[in-house]
Amino acid sequence: MAIGATHGLSDGFSGLLKPILVLIVLDMGLSTLQAGLILSLFSITTFLFIFPLSLLADAGGRKKEILLIGLGTAAIAFFSMSWVGSFFALAICVFFAGAGNASFHPSGTALTTERFPNNRPYAVSFYSMMGNAGASIIPFIQSLIAARAGWRTAISACALPAIILLPLVARRFTSETRAEKRKSRKGLGSYFRKQLHFVRDKVLKNTEVVTLAGIYGLAGMGTGITTGFISILAHSRFSLSTATIGVAVSLYFLVGVFAKPLMGFLYSKLGARGALVLPLFMSGIFSVCLAIVPWQAAFIPLLLLLGISSPISPIILTAAADRSDKDAMASSIGLIYTCYGLSFVSTFLGGWLAELYSIEMSYILAAILLLVGARVVFFLPKRDGVKRPDFLNPLCQKQQKD
Repeated sequence: MAIGATHGLSDGFSGLLKPILVLIVLDMGLSTLQAGLILSLFSITTFLFIFPLSLLADAGGRKKEILLIGLGTAAIAFFSMSWVGSFFALAICVFFAGAGNASFHPSGTALTTERFPNNRPYAVSFYSMMGNAGASIIPFIQSLIAARAGWRTAISACALPAIILLPLVARRFTSETRAEKRKSRKGLGSYFRKQLHFVRDKVLKNTEVVTLAGIYGLAGMGTGITTGFISILAHSRFSLSTATIGVAVSLYFLVGVFAKPLMGFLYSKLGARGALVLPLFMSGIFSVCLAIVPWQAAFIPLLLLLGISSPISPIILTAAADRSDKDAMASSIGLIYTCYGLSFVSTFLGGWLAELYSIEMSYILAAILLLVGARVVFFLPKRDGVKRPDFLNPLCQKQQKD
């Protein structure tokens, strides 16, 4: 429960600037370009730090400590934004917030999968569901506070739950120290060479993990467009009001909360290939429908169907945990989240297509990325998603002999 709630806080941090960005622009007199740079800085910083931090977590066996220090740094950075008075100071806070928040997913997911090895699909589904819940609830609470007390108070208030959640994680999870990986200053060069070999042998040569990373990267680029441009599509194509768009976006994330346990169930029954193909394929189809369907009444139902089919993270993360080397768990998950972070590339391309042609072309691009992801799934070998319980092994052996 503690790690799930902390996941909700981390995912809430990821979108903390978006609901109040217009208030920041008005208060600090920022240009549109500066506002865009602030959002991009957070995403790019997260992208750059997530894999190195995951390697560090595996190298010293200090997943819990890296998670606590990183998320604590992000909370302090967000809290400090209440006192900034210039674009440069705000950018520094955003940099540390993005770098700190990058520590959570590799270490948090590895801790969860290691803590519940016998029930990984369901544990990861609950863990992912809590992340989605945080991404839905925190911006809503933040908007209410900002409307009454301003954006500075709102962003500080949303950082405060870290004071409660981080000590809970510190108490519930233990550290794994690997004495053989302790290094001296004298052997620093040898240590880094060993780590490069470790990444190559344990992560990059694991073709299944690399394939999962590619699938999640394509899915992230597709959903990055579909979520990033929802409000523009709803306004320009369907002429919906701001209030209606807000309700639609909230419902989109809400159905994702309930869809994630379903994804874990699919993985436990069908394995990675069977569980991934259908959601990715349907997400691609729903993205095309949003781009071509002319009826206003169809927008919200299609958006809800997209919200149900798109949250594949429980499948990806559980499959990665089942296929990763035990000593490279955080590094493997870090690679997967690094690829997922490439969504900033697709949103840039989607914006360029919308400017050059129309917003519908952005959703066509999203559909292509999602459908390509569905095709890449077939590069995964056919195998069970979860290990068969030990008590069934004698029965299986008997059936094979017969």
